[in-house]
Amino acid sequence: MKNKILLGLLVGSLAMSSASADMYVGVEYGVASNTDKIESSSGGSAEQDNAYSDLKLKIGGGEDGGIKAQISLSMITYDKTIFDYTNKDLAELGVDIIKEFEVTKDIYPFLKVGLGYGSMTVEGYAEDSIAEVSFNFGAGVSYKAMEHVYLIAGIDFIGRTWQDIQAVYTYSTTGSATKPYVGLNYQF
Repeated sequence: MKNKILLGLLVGSLAMSSASADMYVGVEYGVASNTDKIESSSGGSAEQDNAYSDLKLKIGGGEDGGIKAQISLSMITYDKTIFDYTNKDLAELGVDIIKEFEVTKDIYPFLKVGLGYGSMTVEGYAEDSIAEVSFNFGAGVSYKAMEHVYLIAGIDFIGRTWQDIQAVYTYSTTGSATKPYVGLNYQF
């Protein structure tokens, strides 16, 4: 509950602060190499490579060559299941802060840091869904292709921690991923 309140406050302050800045909407698509590590309260642990694809819809604001802020909704689909045999889909709400550096009037390399909170439906446990939080940092470049259109390419490094689940034992799950992506922003 505390995480949801904090995320709500961050999103609200982001929306108010970017109201006076140049607003944009965008879409990104990335494919991540990911490793999930599952640890049991019995002392055992296991790792699995579990790549995923990520389609992200975003809205943000800020000055070209300056600081930007954005909120996003990611639809993530894992190659393999993590918690049960039925669901590989994660929906995640994220907040990112981006610092751009102007090289020319059309090329803006950037650094990015962000947080995410998401949920995945599961079956066979006491809970119907499992929550996660993520932290990401990355770098990329934004290219102004036309008057209001920006092409984006970058790479994010992501750490994810899932809510503990109860079965016979308690299982703690973490993930780490490297995600290259491409995208498109339309600035108003």
